[in-house]
Amino acid sequence: MHGYGASARVRARPILVPLLAALIVLVFAPAPTAGAESIVRPVAADPSVIRADDGKYYMYATADDWGDGQGAHNMTVFTSFDLVDWRYVGDVFPTAPSWHRPGNLAWAPHISSSAGVYSLYYSLYDATNPCVGLATSASPTGPWTDLGRPVFCAKDVGVDGTIDPYLWHDGTSKTMFVGNFKGIHAIPLNAEGTAPSGAPVATVADNRFEGPEVVFRDGYYYLFVSAGHCCNGADTAYRVLAGRSTSLTGPYLDRKGDDLNKGGGALLLAGSQAWAGPGHNTVVTDDARTDWIVYHAVPRADLKLPSGAQRREGMIDKIVWANGWPEIGDGSPNSTRPALPDTTLPVRVSLTTDSPVRLPETGGRVTAKLMLTAPTNASYSGQVWVNVAVPGTSTGATIFGPETVNLTAGQTIEKSVVYEITPDSAAGIYGIFAFAGPSVDAPVEMGTVSAWKTGQVPAPNPGGMSSSFDRQ
Repeated sequence: MHGYGASARVRARPILVPLLAALIVLVFAPAPTAGAESIVRPVAADPSVIRADDGKYYMYATADDWGDGQGAHNMTVFTSFDLVDWRYVGDVFPTAPSWHRPGNLAWAPHISSSAGVYSLYYSLYDATNPCVGLATSASPTGPWTDLGRPVFCAKDVGVDGTIDPYLWHDGTSKTMFVGNFKGIHAIPLNAEGTAPSGAPVATVADNRFEGPEVVFRDGYYYLFVSAGHCCNGADTAYRVLAGRSTSLTGPYLDRKGDDLNKGGGALLLAGSQAWAGPGHNTVVTDDARTDWIVYHAVPRADLKLPSGAQRREGMIDKIVWANGWPEIGDGSPNSTRPALPDTTLPVRVSLTTDSPVRLPETGGRVTAKLMLTAPTNASYSGQVWVNVAVPGTSTGATIFGPETVNLTAGQTIEKSVVYEITPDSAAGIYGIFAFAGPSVDAPVEMGTVSAWKTGQVPAPNPGGMSSSFDRQ
């Protein structure tokens, strides 16, 4: 579901089959694609999600070399209208800040916003002195202005493992949670969020954990953490645990009353037959006030990216709060499907294929079903169009539309979209994006699919491969 735009000269032939059918549907929600339970492919490790001032969701993920011929993506940005269909929109650091050590790419971002400013904290790993950085922007997609120095490093605050930042801001004070198997620490920051405040550092969980996230609900702070090696292929035991406290800095206790700082932790999410190593989560709330856990996991049937890095796809599952504790289906990835987030949209756009599409060097046709569905309580009139993003190019190409559609309440229209990738087309990831909205300049919803054409791409950049392999 990712690509890089297309020039006016596209070496592939779009075909759109005319309107097939119109029918009334009773459930106003997109159906999950068979065999494609992840929401971001090929990789979205350590995701952090925010709903921006424009109403759209934005996801930020760890740097990786996708093996798509574009080299290292130094923290990626994706956007979505509905938390399910995501589109890659760029990298945070096309050029690394000058204070970063060469080849030291950014990990584990955490996004927050205040007074129209988006603050993106991130990790720079170092075996002896890991650091937390900060980039800010007036837009969720950048351009980003880096602080030009660390917010702090391990030696500045007297603790180890100072990566995987999570900022807690209660409107009056800021606290940074960090931790990478050296203890989870709560570090007070100054009002600007640019340096430690000098107040005591609290240790809130022991050295089994990393990737902290805090949620406040019904008088309790809930600390989500990840345990186990994130990147040990099919054998990874990465998993999510939690505890709760009446105080931000703990103690955090599990269901049995055991302290996370003394061996405790309530297991929420662990691997399954299909998915290994779910973890490093964020929590996001939909328009129905339902909470969803967004995380990464490794498909056991497809462990590696072409670059050699571990494939960690973006995932989502519903959280149910029962007796004061979060529960996630049967505790395995995708166990809450077909439930999907409830987002208030004027129309639903779904673009699906029967299975993920991988094409040989000779190319082939990608066939997708496009469905537009009006809400059950409102009609919809607007435009629909389809774009393709071609690897190695920088501008988008419209391969269908815009076409005017008029839907009665609850009505669905369906089209078949066929996109032909020719033998001489570039190797890499082709993103196909179906949009609906008042005009091509004002989309309100989208559906996405992707195809991967094999072939010769530039050699992977070792610095762009996920350095999480160096973790415990």
